[in-house]
Amino acid sequence: ENTMIDQLDNCDDDDALAQAIAEQDLPPGVSAVEQQEMMMRLLTQQLRRGDWSNDETLSPALEQRLRDFQFAQRKRRETYGNERPYGILGLYDHLAGIRLDVEWAEDAAWRRGHKEPYLSWADFNMKHSKGWNEPWFTYILIIVCTGMLIASFGVNDWLMEPININPMIGPSANTLIKLGAKQTALIVNQGEWYRLFSPMFLHAGIIHYVLNMIALWFIGKAVEQCHGSLAAVILFIIPAVGGTILSALFLPEYISVGASGGIFGLIGACIADICINWSLLFSKHVNDSGDGTRFRHVRVLL
Repeated sequence: ENTMIDQLDNCDDDDALAQAIAEQDLPPGVSAVEQQEMMMRLLTQQLRRGDWSNDETLSPALEQRLRDFQFAQRKRRETYGNERPYGILGLYDHLAGIRLDVEWAEDAAWRRGHKEPYLSWADFNMKHSKGWNEPWFTYILIIVCTGMLIASFGVNDWLMEPININPMIGPSANTLIKLGAKQTALIVNQGEWYRLFSPMFLHAGIIHYVLNMIALWFIGKAVEQCHGSLAAVILFIIPAVGGTILSALFLPEYISVGASGGIFGLIGACIADICINWSLLFSKHVNDSGDGTRFRHVRVLL
């Protein structure tokens, strides 16, 4: 049997639902949080549809939220400008900004309806980038990887292998194996299953470490701040372990280390999020510029 929230979600008349929420004319059992979530979905759906300025059928409640969203977008451009990183990271940064502005518009509507003190866009934006909203998993992961890199040099007597042996400027293969690198024979024959997890914290050398940490700093932070630490942990660890398993199956004669599998998992999450929200990202309503500027990220990807 469907719950009341499911029944409301299946309602065909979005504007009637928006008006009902605004007037608090909803059946018992629908909480304030559920009302906010439904209204945010309606707001996002309307933004995907494009231009709404001449739509006379919009409910006053939804129209006010759309105007609040416009205001938040103006404040964002005034604060950060129109320029964003290009490519996948630029698209994801743009999507994160849209999500935050939708949340602010709904928060402003809720405070207005409940006569609560108004929270400015700047304060709301700051609140969502501090405290528990910080990307703590990304920070901890970088610290652990840094510690393991230092430990690997220590175990290697603070020496580096010759460039022709290890071009990553790092320790010997034996040292990496001691610290938990993937080696199929040890996993299968010796039952050292921890080697499915430990390689994600090890790196072959300084070059390998720097490249991975730069990618993790930007991609990891973006995903974690958008979807939370738990989602980031899952999106990193499962692909990292999966990559180690595939390496053990198809490249059993080689050792392997690195956070690359987990980083590719995070990148995959970014791409999936972008594809799901494609119409929202390139809606003219959330881009006050011409098509050439709106699609500059796509040109870079191509």
